[in-house]
Amino acid sequence: MQALYRHRQAIFVGSALVVLALLLLAATDALPAFGIALALMFLLDPAVSLLQRFGAPRWLGIAAMYAVVAVAVWALVAFIIRPLTDQFSQFLEKLPTLWAAVAGWQAAVDTWWAHLPLPPDVIAAVEKLLSSGQQTLVQLIESAVGPVLRIAARAVAFVVGLVVIPVFLFYVLKDRQRFSGALTSLMPASWAADIRSVLAILGSVAGRWIRGQLLLGLAVGVATYLGLMILSLIGFSGFSEFALLLALLAGILEWLPIIGPILASIPAILIGASISPAAALAAVGLYVVIQQVENHLLVPKVMGDAVDLHPAVLIFALVVAASLAGVWGAILAAPVTAALRDLYRYVFHRLDSVDPAAALALALPGSRNPKPPPVATTESAGAPGV
Repeated sequence: MQALYRHRQAIFVGSALVVLALLLLAATDALPAFGIALALMFLLDPAVSLLQRFGAPRWLGIAAMYAVVAVAVWALVAFIIRPLTDQFSQFLEKLPTLWAAVAGWQAAVDTWWAHLPLPPDVIAAVEKLLSSGQQTLVQLIESAVGPVLRIAARAVAFVVGLVVIPVFLFYVLKDRQRFSGALTSLMPASWAADIRSVLAILGSVAGRWIRGQLLLGLAVGVATYLGLMILSLIGFSGFSEFALLLALLAGILEWLPIIGPILASIPAILIGASISPAAALAAVGLYVVIQQVENHLLVPKVMGDAVDLHPAVLIFALVVAASLAGVWGAILAAPVTAALRDLYRYVFHRLDSVDPAAALALALPGSRNPKPPPVATTESAGAPGV
């Protein structure tokens, strides 16, 4: 009973956090809009903070960033939305032709396969493997499309959230530096340093990951657009009709690790199949080249500091997160895994009696060289050894 009394604050805080988590789970329809606002906060805050260091009031920096975003939205609507809508309509009209081309390819492959001089056991094993692969692909596409359809069905709450994003984002940017103090004031005083360190870890991982993903998505989208236009110039003119749509799809699906680029390539390959076998192979080659350049040049530079995860660890985390939370789990697998890793390092060093500042320095990527201060012992304090 005395132990319960001593830890009453911790029990109360834990209970409050559980209630808050349950409330958030009950309001999941509106949360994506606030997720967008927080992503914009991590994206705009460095520029606002930079203007503040040059002497501009924080509200003025926020207004300047709002003006930049307004110009970007205007340019998007004026120069991209209309051709993108036209290309999407043309793609829907061309879908029967695409499926007919795919069916023709499948018939040709079936005919070729039926005349191969292979043992019946080998043929049966390969056909079983292909059937399993087709079922897996269908399930993968359904798992990717399903959440999108559910979000569209619940669009009312999402739209309401979008309406309040500008106001919510303004206050988050304006008072971001006060949030840490406000949160620590609601916790036991002995937790203050650890809470600030945990918030620093979460903010560091989230900010770097969001900015890195935006840069990667932009780079992949631009590279895809230029590559499709080049293919159109060398004789595969059908790609130019959908270059903008395919580039946007590639940039968006870049947020989905591993399987996103594969899904993005499928429409381009279908369009290539409707042109000629050579065009389909050219589309495959283009997407493979873009992904290889991205994986070997861009990802190590852009995302290396953001998540700093080995590819094998990332693939394992992706599979586990996708099985637990579907597409959203796959998208957030990298930052969540990186944050859990850094939090583990921080707690590990704190349990080793390292002070919060040194433990934070040891936990964050790129800051692990400084050695923690030595822990005082009886011998170092001048007491005789045993």
